[in-house]
Amino acid sequence: MMRLREWVFSVNSFVAAMLALYISLVIGLERPFWAMATVYIVSQPITGTVRSKAAYRFGGTLIGAAASVWLVPSLSNAPVLLSIALALWVCACQFLSLLDRTPRSYLFMLAGYTAALIGFPSVDHPDQIFSVALLRTQEIGLGVLCASLVHTVFFPRSVATVLTAKLEAISADAQAWIINALSGQVLPITAPQRRTIAADITELHMLATHVPYDTDAQRPTRAALAAMQDRLMLLVPLISALEDRIQSLKQVEGLTPALTALLDGLRAWVAADRREDPAALRAVIDQLSEQTPPQGWSNLLTHNLLARLTELINLLRLSRELSDALSKPAVALSPEAQALVGQRIARPLHVDYGMALLSTLATFAAIIGCCLLWIKTGWPEGAIAPMIAAVMCCFFATMDDPTTAQRGFLTWTVASLPLIALYQFALLPAVHGFVMLTVVLAPPLLIMGALLPSPKWYMRMMPMVMGFTTGLALTNTFSADFAAFLNANFAQVTGVAAAIFATRLLRVVGPRTVARRVLRAGWRELAAIAAARYQISAGEWTGLMLDRIQLLAPRLSGASADDRLAAADALRDLRIGLNLLVLKDMHGSEDSPINAVLADVSRHFAALERDEGVKPDSDLRLRIDRALTEPRPLSALVALTGLRRNLFPNATPPVPEMTA
Repeated sequence: MMRLREWVFSVNSFVAAMLALYISLVIGLERPFWAMATVYIVSQPITGTVRSKAAYRFGGTLIGAAASVWLVPSLSNAPVLLSIALALWVCACQFLSLLDRTPRSYLFMLAGYTAALIGFPSVDHPDQIFSVALLRTQEIGLGVLCASLVHTVFFPRSVATVLTAKLEAISADAQAWIINALSGQVLPITAPQRRTIAADITELHMLATHVPYDTDAQRPTRAALAAMQDRLMLLVPLISALEDRIQSLKQVEGLTPALTALLDGLRAWVAADRREDPAALRAVIDQLSEQTPPQGWSNLLTHNLLARLTELINLLRLSRELSDALSKPAVALSPEAQALVGQRIARPLHVDYGMALLSTLATFAAIIGCCLLWIKTGWPEGAIAPMIAAVMCCFFATMDDPTTAQRGFLTWTVASLPLIALYQFALLPAVHGFVMLTVVLAPPLLIMGALLPSPKWYMRMMPMVMGFTTGLALTNTFSADFAAFLNANFAQVTGVAAAIFATRLLRVVGPRTVARRVLRAGWRELAAIAAARYQISAGEWTGLMLDRIQLLAPRLSGASADDRLAAADALRDLRIGLNLLVLKDMHGSEDSPINAVLADVSRHFAALERDEGVKPDSDLRLRIDRALTEPRPLSALVALTGLRRNLFPNATPPVPEMTA
């Protein structure tokens, strides 16, 4: 059942499309349907995303148009070379788009296939390439302007509202996880909570890029939002470490009454959602830390836990203060929180150069195959095939198996053909005047537009909307040519089929393969961190691994229990990396036991990258145990303790004679 919000979105999109079509017709642009189709492409339920997508689309169109003006006249006498040049341009832009992985990637994708959309139809008329490029830029600009205007003025939906809801959801999930961890419970719901929080934090990062384009005057500043994101991001490995240390202590000697009382008090503070600093709890932590000598495995675990509890209090207090400031911008921040607003943690995302290269290879093959067919047969409408092949390959390149979505696009494009034919040859010839045209177009566009916001229907309705708006080819001088209609649509189907064939042949990989590549990237970086060959901060490492966790979750959800990848734990790898970042500062110093540990860890993860079944050997555990027996800073002991727990969770405690 479609809700009022979906119908409002549909009406807004339809009004914007008709406005773009009307202005195009009035000022005499040759292809008004480009502007109408653009409205539906950039329209989004959230106003800020409409405006950002419109900006990226227009910027990409400008770059792609410039590329076509540069390439086509220079190579118009060599069709094969021109085809190769345009294909290489599309592939280069697609490669950059796949490496970006933010909404900005849309700009690179548009820059790629816009050159194909302008360049291929202009091969026979290279002298007109500038006019065609200028025309497309004008039509796209008009479409994005109308979409942005209408969605901004009429019933706008602020991205700040969505961000607030997402922040509340993440905070609630994190709070429930913290309470479970502090109570010493490991509930079945914990693992899904972790994946949900990781995915939500990455989604929050993506949504935040649209904030500058939002219409809400009370929208949060990007700096304050980034500071809040950073606090939430750092909570995930911290809660996970707390959970592990509490369980470890319970298994070794049990929790002392003082530690149990501390955990109970902290759990009550977390559950009460209080903003004030728990000075009494801090005092208890300091007292226990002073009373616990850093010797013996149980004491080292206690010190590790106390350090994590201090971090938890700091993170929660600051995240709650920042959350209040985001919902009420007038609230004054403490000096400590204000300092965080000016300190942005870089948020690298996982990139896979190999898969990006495979995607571009499939795109190149699809475009060149269509071009060769077009050149050899002299097909009048043949230029449409490589255009559509480029669009299809670029649209779905981020998927593990793009052919499923491509086949769906083909199915629903074909499903739109009877509707297009009905309008082209039965309804539109009887239409006289723009008002009548608007009334005739309203029923299908309003229905399809109302279904577009639904994730279930989007991949079905978008090809129908695109097929319908471009297939009608509305201009100032209407003409219905059945032969041209069949030719153009057959060329479109050929382009989609070429994209499916090339992608199936060169690009399709299974979710297990992608998961293995993601895990191996992390293991390769852990080996480099331990060997001091990879420079990254703790915050950057946390953000990168959280992104990988949300990438892995859907791909490993169906793994069988005997699958070696099923035993992989990216959250554990995240904690290991944080421990290594503390220890690597001592790499190369006179602390030879630490150097030996780091060298062994580096060798282990290098071996794990080659074979995911490799287990850390006992020599590494003994080296960690020896490093724990010697005097060194408490931070190093805490990191070594965490490293041992993460690498050898089921190992017996070290010898009790450890001293520090």
